[in-house]
Amino acid sequence: MIERHGMEDLQAEAPVIEDNVPGVFKATQQRSIRIRDAYIQAGFEALNARRFRDLRITDLAAACQCSVGSFYTRFRDKEAYFRALTAATIADCNRQIDARVSEDLLREMGPDRALDELVDLMADIFSGRYRGVLREALLRILEPDDPWAPMRASARRIVAYYHAALPDAFPQFTPEDAKIRLSFCFQIIVGVLQNDLVNDYHVFSTKDRSVRAALKESTARYMAG
Repeated sequence: MIERHGMEDLQAEAPVIEDNVPGVFKATQQRSIRIRDAYIQAGFEALNARRFRDLRITDLAAACQCSVGSFYTRFRDKEAYFRALTAATIADCNRQIDARVSEDLLREMGPDRALDELVDLMADIFSGRYRGVLREALLRILEPDDPWAPMRASARRIVAYYHAALPDAFPQFTPEDAKIRLSFCFQIIVGVLQNDLVNDYHVFSTKDRSVRAALKESTARYMAG
């Protein structure tokens, strides 16, 4: 069963969904928006426990204490619903990125703390409420619409912030070499976390702090030269 969510439970972390998501019908009235957001929240939690193909609309509706018809007045079909889940995920991830690793913030942190924050930011994203959506998008990466494409755009956003803020923060390297190494640090972090999404049996895991500690040590040593 999917955990039930009343509308009042969604006020603190209401999803953000643009009006241009294909197959997602525009919601204007507050009640309609609250119901749509309840479905999004239910999807986040359900996908942390099962694959998208195993989600049933009836279970989602029951979790939201709504009728099945209420689902189809907000989403054309399950694929439109998945696009809504992905859009809400990306919107919130981008908010987190700007709030935690903007260029100005990184300059204030300094290189050591900035590297640690990169690990913590990505681990938080990959192990938090969006883990199931990210896993599903990654497993569907070869499909024509490639649901992982927006994640790549967010990745480029992060790397651009690090390149802009820290090219001179590692005096043992030229600025261009530092940028290359920072890019590889990001590649290492994301590669490990993506693997953990689909192969959760390794010695270090996002289930505890072990993978964070290992990634922080690895990136710090690599940037030390």
